[in-house]
Amino acid sequence: PVVDRFFLEVFVMAEDARQYEKEEYWDTLRHEPLSETERNVYKMIDTLQNIPVVRTYTDIIKIAVNGYYWTGKLHLGPYISLLAYNNIEGLRLQGGLKTSIDFSKKWVLGGSLGYGFDDEKIKYSAFVQRILSRQNWTTASLRIRSDLGRVGIDDESLADNYLFLAAQRFGVFRRGYYFNESRFNFQRELFKGLNQRIAFRYTTFRPVFDFAYYSNPEDPSSLVSTYDNTELIIETRYARDEIFILNDNERLSLGTTHWPIITLRYTKGFKGVLGSDFDYDKLRLTINKRLRLGPIGTGYANLTGEYVFNTLPYPLLSLHLGNQTPVYAMVTYNLMDYGEFISDRFASLQYSHHFEGLVLNRIPVMRKLKWRLVGTANVIYGGMHEENRALIAESPMPFGSFNPGKPYVELGYGVENIFKFFR
Repeated sequence: PVVDRFFLEVFVMAEDARQYEKEEYWDTLRHEPLSETERNVYKMIDTLQNIPVVRTYTDIIKIAVNGYYWTGKLHLGPYISLLAYNNIEGLRLQGGLKTSIDFSKKWVLGGSLGYGFDDEKIKYSAFVQRILSRQNWTTASLRIRSDLGRVGIDDESLADNYLFLAAQRFGVFRRGYYFNESRFNFQRELFKGLNQRIAFRYTTFRPVFDFAYYSNPEDPSSLVSTYDNTELIIETRYARDEIFILNDNERLSLGTTHWPIITLRYTKGFKGVLGSDFDYDKLRLTINKRLRLGPIGTGYANLTGEYVFNTLPYPLLSLHLGNQTPVYAMVTYNLMDYGEFISDRFASLQYSHHFEGLVLNRIPVMRKLKWRLVGTANVIYGGMHEENRALIAESPMPFGSFNPGKPYVELGYGVENIFKFFR
């Protein structure tokens, strides 16, 4: 017998581990040979994995989950970003790739190239990542991008949601802008549960829509329509008993068992560095917690608070993630338009509750189908200082403001576990 803590420790594969040896090699390491039944099990699994229909469905699921199609040393994709259509670019075509663990266990290279037939502009991205240690997960990466974005979409918060990022490329870009970005990112697990990240980012903002701000609110002639921005991000994340799995050269979190995940991020803007126009400070605190409530079910709560300490144009303030796509996303406000609400200080709660069989098990037909009830609640309480409002040169104000003393609230309910797969 061992203490429970033993089972929370994560197994880490050694740097020099060999996974793809011939079967004869593994036979030399076995304490006793495989039985005939065990050999038949291996044979059956190999046979299943090579059935064309099984391989097809497996590939489709992989593309839906991570957006890429595996081809040995290269992953091609994201496939769902191959084609888009919007009012600025017209028809947009894009292709991309990144290297796999078969290419290197230490280096990850990737990039994409896109073209819009209406604006006749090339968009591109390229990145290189070095995995310095798998024991204390340590990586350093450099990325450059030139693309079309829209105010109200934060790519960093949606980095792993390829389906949503692809869907928001369609339709009317109410506040679209071209940007160039260069980013350096370094992260390391200092000890189990505590991760530290440092990032340096330079971006440009070149709006397609009618945008301007007053560099001096007291001077009506001080209108500026573009800006450059340089910032340093320092982020500390603590997640006791967090469980990870390694997928190729990526580390994926399965969350924590009992404890909350606490993330504190400080962002510092540097005026004059690489031509940056602003000097500012931001502080953001995020707490994620799974709540086990016994017979009532299980809840997932995400608490976030942010404060911007300086006066800035509204695209640099706190942009609340709206959603105008058919794709439901947990991190977005699904009844809010892109950039519909913007704050310089806010507190928010995003909560989902899985009732398991508490309600629908009381209904005979539903009990047989094993459908499950799920509920959601998204709440924001925020506001904007008059100093930030005074910078806005557009009339009327291009976004909504929260009513003083009243939060924004959206509630939802639905059914999950349909055919044990759909929600």
